[in-house]
Formats: sequence, C-alpha cells, structure tokens
Amino acid sequence: MPRVPAERRREQLMEATIDLAIEEGLAAASVRRIAERANVSLGVVHYCFSSKEALINAVAESFLNPILGPVAEALESVADEPLRVKVRTGIQAFWDTTIADPGRQLLSYELASWSVRGDGVAARTLYKTYLDFIESFIVDGLGVRGTDGNSTRTIARMVLTLTDGAMLAWMVDRDSDMTNAVVENYLDMLLAYVEAAIKDGRLEVTDPSSAPAVV
Repeated sequence: MPRVPAERRREQLMEATIDLAIEEGLAAASVRRIAERANVSLGVVHYCFSSKEALINAVAESFLNPILGPVAEALESVADEPLRVKVRTGIQAFWDTTIADPGRQLLSYELASWSVRGDGVAARTLYKTYLDFIESFIVDGLGVRGTDGNSTRTIARMVLTLTDGAMLAWMVDRDSDMTNAVVENYLDMLLAYVEAAIKDGRLEVTDPSSAPAVV
C-alpha cells in the first residue's frame, strides 16, 4: 500500500474535523472522533498535530476558502462596474454562499468562541483572513486607499461588522426578508459614508481620473 504524504494526512484530518464539527458541533470533534472520521490511528493525529488546538488553528487557516472563493469570483465579474455595484455584488455573493452552506458559517462562530476561551489563535486567524480579504477588495478592487484620518482597515472592520452581525441574526431566525432589509439599509449608510469620505479627502482613489466612475 502506497504511503500517504504527511501533508495529505494533515489535509484529511482538517477535512474530517470540519465535516464532523459542521454535522455535530465543535464540541463533538474530539481527537478520537476526528481520527475515526479520517480513518487513521490516534498516533497519526498526534504525529501531524501536537494538540487539538494546533489542529483547530490549522483548520482556521484554510476554513474560509469555500466562502471567500465564490465572492472573489463574483467580484471579478464586475471589475469595471461602479463602486455600488461592486459592493452589492460582493455582499450578495457572500449571502448566497452562506445560506447554501449555513453549517460552515455557524462553525466559524463556534471556532471563534472556542478559540477566544483559549489562546485565541484560531479566532485571530479567521478574522484576519476576513479583514485581509475585505481590505484587499477595497484597495485593489475599488481603487480606494486610506489616509491618516481614515484607514481602509477601519472600513474593512465596518463591512465585517455588517456581514458577521447580519448572518448571525439570520442563523437565529432564518428571516431572509428581514436580513435583506437590514443589509440594504446598512449598505446605503456605509456607501454614503465611503463616497462622502472620498469627496472630502478622508479617503482617496488610486487614480483620481477614475473617481467619477468609482462614486
């Protein structure tokens, strides 16, 4: 029987952890259950990861790819559109991806909560990944850059506050109409804020000649 490379074993264990945690919750994802799901011995788990915390931290590094990948693709399709179209497209893609696989989004909240009770590494990894993605979209996708008075990281946190809060509320009541209404109203306020900040110099556009198209 061919030997499975260590990196592939790590991937199998991370996939098993995610699948088990989505189905039964993070509390059910003990090292023994993870080993059983991945069809490996406990020794293999301990060989690949020094602890359950190390395994969860590794999961956090790649966990968001299935969520952020479709959003990136949707944004590419509207690369030449105005700011409002880009932002709404990105939010819609995130929404569509999340409701298609709500268990993954729920697990992201579980991961964050579980992590901050310990060393917080997984939680920081998750949120840094989200913030880096959003900030990259703001800078590269929208062509907007921050100033001393208003950073693009701040705008990214504002966007994350919207998506995180709106999706958590939807997880509770599954009221799609209300969630859409909240997102639309919040987006109107956020976009008005960004456009006003561009006009008064608190935010800048990378290419000033493109400003009319952006706003």
